[in-house]
Amino acid sequence: MPEISLPKDIRDDVLTVLYRHVGALPWMTMTGRMKSRYYTEWIEDPAIGGQLADYQTADNMRVWLKDGPLKEYARAIEGVGSYARYTTRRLSTPDEFLQEILGKEWQVIPDSIGEKPMHCQTTNGHTARYLCWGGQRTFKDLVWAAVNQAVRLKSRPIIVVYTLGDEVIPASQQEQQHAIAEHCGVELRYVERRWENHTPH
Repeated sequence: MPEISLPKDIRDDVLTVLYRHVGALPWMTMTGRMKSRYYTEWIEDPAIGGQLADYQTADNMRVWLKDGPLKEYARAIEGVGSYARYTTRRLSTPDEFLQEILGKEWQVIPDSIGEKPMHCQTTNGHTARYLCWGGQRTFKDLVWAAVNQAVRLKSRPIIVVYTLGDEVIPASQQEQQHAIAEHCGVELRYVERRWENHTPH
C-alpha cells in the first residue's frame, strides 16, 4: 500500500468525511463489485480526492482508500485501531451478545479483547472460555482461530457469526457450518448485532 504523507488536519478531514459516507452504507455486507464504484465517487469528491490530489495520484488514492481506511473499517467499528475515532457508528459490544448466548453470569475478562480475528476470554467466575466473532465471510478464519485454541484449552471455544440488518445466512450454509464446527470440536452460535451511534473525535 502506498503510504500517503498528509498534514494531520487534512488527514482528519478526509477520514471523517470518508467514514461518514461509509457509515451511511451497508458496507459490511456489500460485495467487492458494489464497493468498487464508490472508490471512484470518493476520489472525485472534492472533500476526499480533492484534498488528497496534492499528495498522490488518483490510482494511488484508490489503493490507499482500499488497503488503508476501508480495509480497517471492520476493526474500526469494533472500536479497535487508529481509525476507530473517525467512525460515525459502531457495533454493539461483545458483552451484549456474550450474555445473549451464554447467560447474564458470563462476562468478558478485562483486557482480553484482541483481533485477527476479534476475540476475547470470557468467564462466569468458575470457567473461562475463548470466544471469537466475525461476519459470515470470516467463518474460515474463525474456525482456524478456534481450533488453535481447542488443542490447548480444556474448555470448548465458541465461534460467533453475526449478521447485520436484513442480512440472512441460508439454512443450508448454517447446517454446513455447524457440521464443520462440530467436527472441529468448537461451539458455533449466530447472533444479530446492533449499530450504535458514535461521534467522531
